[in-house]
Amino acid sequence: MAKVEFRRVRKDFDGQVVIPALDLRVQDGEFMVLLGPSGCGKSTLLRLLAGLESVSAGEIVIDGRVVNDLSPQARNVAMVFQNYALYPHMRVRDNLAFPLRMRGMKRAEIERRVREAAGVLGLEALLDRRPGELSGGQRQRVAMGRAIVREPAVFLMDEPLSNLDARLRVQIRTEIAALQKRLGTTTLYVTHDQVEAMTLGQRVAVMEAGRVQQVDDPLTLYREPANRFVAGFLGNPPMNIFPVRARTRDGRHQLQLAGQWLDLGEAPPGKACFAGIRPEDFGLPAKADDVTLTVQVEALESLGHETLVYFRDAEVPSPALCAGRVTGDPAGRPGDALCLAVDLSGVHWFDAAGDALRAGRSD
Repeated sequence: MAKVEFRRVRKDFDGQVVIPALDLRVQDGEFMVLLGPSGCGKSTLLRLLAGLESVSAGEIVIDGRVVNDLSPQARNVAMVFQNYALYPHMRVRDNLAFPLRMRGMKRAEIERRVREAAGVLGLEALLDRRPGELSGGQRQRVAMGRAIVREPAVFLMDEPLSNLDARLRVQIRTEIAALQKRLGTTTLYVTHDQVEAMTLGQRVAVMEAGRVQQVDDPLTLYREPANRFVAGFLGNPPMNIFPVRARTRDGRHQLQLAGQWLDLGEAPPGKACFAGIRPEDFGLPAKADDVTLTVQVEALESLGHETLVYFRDAEVPSPALCAGRVTGDPAGRPGDALCLAVDLSGVHWFDAAGDALRAGRSD
C-alpha cells in the first residue's frame, strides 16, 4: 500500500495544456474515483501516474518518493485497462503469470501468486482456457488477476467496466469493491459513470477541463456540491438550475420559477445568481399547504416505481429542459398542465461564477 500525491502536475500535448496545475492526495489504502466527462483529463492523469506519459511540470509522489523519472516497471503500480489487454494465444494461467515471468521471479513463487489470485477471483476452473473461450466478465477478472499477482503498491483502473452489459457491470462493480476492501491496496479508478463513482469510491474527485472541481465522499458531493458543474454532473437527471428572480412580499421571501412566485423559507444569499433544485424535490401534491408549481409537460418517462416529468422554464431565454421525479404514475401526457409540489427547503444557491453559497449569507 502507498500514499499517492500529485503536486502541481501539468501536462501539455503539442503545446495544448490538458492538465494546467493539479494537486491531489490519495491516502494509503484509499479507493479514490476520478469522475468527469470525456476529455476532462482523468485517464491522462492515470497514465501519468503509471509512467505511460511524462509530466510537463510538477511532481508525482508514490509512498514519499518522487517517481517522475522512474520507468513504469519501477513504480510498483498495476493498471487494468478498458480493453483487458490479454494475450489471446495464452491460457489464463499464462496470462496471469506473464508479468511475473518478465520480472524473472522463481517458478514456485509465480505458481503461488497465480493460485492465490485465481482463488480470489474465482478463476480456478478457467486456468487452462484461452481469452477467446471466456465471457466478458471472465476476461475482466483475468485482467484484474494479472494486476493482483504483481502485488503492487497502487492499482490503477481505467474504465474497466465500460465494455460490459448493464447487469454484468453491477456484478463486477460489487466484486471490485469487495476485492479492494479485502486487499486494502491504494486504488485510483477512472470513470465517467456517476453510479460507479457513487458506489465504489471512498472519495471521489470530480474533474472538468483538467482541473479538480471537488474532492469528497460521494454523499457530500451530492448533498453539498461546491459549484454548478459538480451539481449538474452528479444526479440523473441532473440538478435543475434556474436564474434567481427573488422578491419579498408581505414579509414572505419568494422565488420565481416558470413565471410563478413560490414562497421560500428564508431569503437567498445576497450574491445568489442561480438556484439549483434536484428532481426529487418535485413531487405530486399531497397536503393542502404544499408549495406548488404548475408546469406544461414536455415528456413523461415511466420507470414503474416513479415517473420523470420533463418541463421547461419559459421565463428563461432558450429554456433548458427541467426534470421532476415523482412517485407513481401522474395522470397526463405531453402538452398537459401538471401541478407539482416543490420542496424549497433544500435549494442550492450559486453566485455568478457558479460557486456554491449558503442561504442567509451574503459573502
